Amino acid sequence: MLFQIINIGDPLFFVLWLILATVIVFLIMYIAVLVVVSKTKARDKWFLILLLAFIAVLVLPIIVGAIMWVLNLLGEGLAALRNAIEPGAGHNYLQLFAPIIFFLLLLALTKFLLGISWEHALWVSLLTLFILYIIYSLIPELYGFIQFG
Repeated sequence: MLFQIINIGDPLFFVLWLILATVIVFLIMYIAVLVVVSKTKARDKWFLILLLAFIAVLVLPIIVGAIMWVLNLLGEGLAALRNAIEPGAGHNYLQLFAPIIFFLLLLALTKFLLGISWEHALWVSLLTLFILYIIYSLIPELYGFIQFG
């Protein structure tokens, strides 16, 4: 059904990139849980970490994209209102909240899916995003596919 809704081109290419991205995010999150929480927690929750990685790769960008669309719509309206008061003064900054919203959703999912404390979930989420942005700077093709922010 997803392949019919979105114009993704070649479905096989999409599925391969989806699997690759999920494996990369899983490895990053697994190592982050190993380092931040404990080795036993990472070994016990490996399937939930895999599920969280899949959600972070496929579901969260769709949700954040919808939220960004609404924020962009509101921001354009507010910018047009500001331009009506003082021409050239209105700018749309609301769409810049999308990476923050993505981080907060990832933080909540990490906390509740893995059953770890907020401080550990914060560090796992931060380490995951930090390492992903380092990888994106080295391999920009991944950013074009996954679109985290």
